[in-house]
Amino acid sequence: MSDTPSITPDQLAKFEFNDDLLSSYRKNKQIPLDLYDRTGKLIMSKKKNPTEEDFGKLLKIELQGAYYLTTEVKSLRVPSGETSDPRNTKLFDPDKTTEFAKQTETLILELKKEAFNSDHALRVHKSIGKVLDDFTSNPDFESGLFNILEILNHAGVPVESELMTKRTIVAMGMKVRTKKIGVGEDNKPNKKDHLSVMTASFLADIGYSKLVLPDKPNLTKEEYNAIQQHPIISYLMTLAAPEITQEIRTLVLNHHRPFRGSSINNNFPDNQTVFRKLMVLRDKFIKDPSKKMIVADIDAQLRIQESNVNSVNFEEDIAILSLASEYASLTTNQPWRKAFNSATALKMIVNDSFFSYSNRNIRHLLDYVGASLTNNQNIINVGDYVITASIDSEKQVHFDICKILEVDRFQTRPKIQRLCTIKPLFKKGIKYRIADFDINEIRMDKRRAVIDLAGQTSSTQRIIYIIDPEMNAPLYDAVTKMDTL
Repeated sequence: MSDTPSITPDQLAKFEFNDDLLSSYRKNKQIPLDLYDRTGKLIMSKKKNPTEEDFGKLLKIELQGAYYLTTEVKSLRVPSGETSDPRNTKLFDPDKTTEFAKQTETLILELKKEAFNSDHALRVHKSIGKVLDDFTSNPDFESGLFNILEILNHAGVPVESELMTKRTIVAMGMKVRTKKIGVGEDNKPNKKDHLSVMTASFLADIGYSKLVLPDKPNLTKEEYNAIQQHPIISYLMTLAAPEITQEIRTLVLNHHRPFRGSSINNNFPDNQTVFRKLMVLRDKFIKDPSKKMIVADIDAQLRIQESNVNSVNFEEDIAILSLASEYASLTTNQPWRKAFNSATALKMIVNDSFFSYSNRNIRHLLDYVGASLTNNQNIINVGDYVITASIDSEKQVHFDICKILEVDRFQTRPKIQRLCTIKPLFKKGIKYRIADFDINEIRMDKRRAVIDLAGQTSSTQRIIYIIDPEMNAPLYDAVTKMDTL
């Protein structure tokens, strides 16, 4: 048989699909056209009722470079008789989600009385795997609504369970939407990284089950120091279960370190503190032969803390855990305050991000799941005022008040008009934060320069504050009046 392709390159067009196209294939349960390599060799046939393995293969082929017949261009998008917007699909089943939250409640009650063990680990893996499978089997999982708040408001579970459930599901959404599920060497969907992030999100705060927590917002230094112990307590609890991988334990141990580097930031506890605590544990266990596996894991964690060199994926996973945790906390009723609505919580995270998160971290939250958490409503819209930060060649940080002119697909990268510069008022309490901005230190930009952040991919300029009339009325009023001059 001749190896000469029956299709010539001039008959082919490059196959490039987006999330909406993939969603339409899932919804209509078909891959509607044959795909070829650049020489015209068939590498994937059209298929009805494709499996998850087929979609994983499709992603892999598309990344390698795939082509389709130009005569089949009309088949590229599957026609659908449905007129509903897939972005309005509610992604989570109320019964299944409530069941997951109830299972979480049971685990928390058990951990207050007993040590974490292999049985607990297996149960966690099973329940989390089911959540991920249910989520990715929905054809609209890339664009649908995260109705998690709506469900948990009526689930009737304690705060701890609500937080763990919400954090795990939001972290899952961020990870799935920022890293597509591909196929492994066995041609099966490779969900290992996604399950690791979810498991770490679920287990990150189990150390709280061993602490007596104060029911008040203003903590003493001693109380805050006690709470800071929970990452290492959670880590220690997982050591008894070999089913929890070393990678997951590393994420648990470091889940409050979202901002890489040694400059002023809100990482806690810092590398040296973690290193010293791990050394104490190692010295305690090293003489006990039964603790050999535990010592080996501690040694691995010590090398990570000592080198302070981690992969980009690892740093992003830590930020995902931290962001999901903050969102879960802000949108949950606490003994000292009511829950904030989803939009307000997202704005609070952005406005407190300067010392805690990179531009990429905030993009992962707002651009990939942000609108899904707020009923498809952006929190950054045309006409809004924001404050951006940028770093010049002298390492000086500049803060600019800008007006939103256009918002395309990504709300963190709009087209903006610079109105003026302003100086922030920094405050160091339990954390570093921007307490406010000095409206007496405004310097007008007479040029009213227009900047398209979407086209400035190498720029350091990023949105670090949303000027909201309900969250900071004096600043909003001052900027509004200034903009009309």
